Amino acid sequence: MLRLVELEVRHLRVLCTIADAGSVRKAALRLGVTQPTLTTQLRRIENTLGGPLFTRGQTGSQPTPLGRSVLSRARPIVAEMRTLVAEAREMAAGAGDTRLRIGSI
Repeated sequence: MLRLVELEVRHLRVLCTIADAGSVRKAALRLGVTQPTLTTQLRRIENTLGGPLFTRGQTGSQPTPLGRSVLSRARPIVAEMRTLVAEAREMAAGAGDTRLRIGSI
């Protein structure tokens, strides 16, 4: 039986941040975690997907072909989740201000 790949939006966010930052170290700073923690998380994501997503060198991290493919699908998902959360927060904040007004003659 096939095991479903278990990736969460936070994992996709990590991948996008590494790609945008250009290095695991810079991405760790942006995400507020240590570099070893982020490296471990990246390895787990790569193990889950079955291959390396970035080549790492002294000049930073560059997406591999697999990484570029994953990133092309991850970016819209991350963007949609940001929009969903922002809209939900707006609606939740406005829900407390909702008043029912009844008038009669």
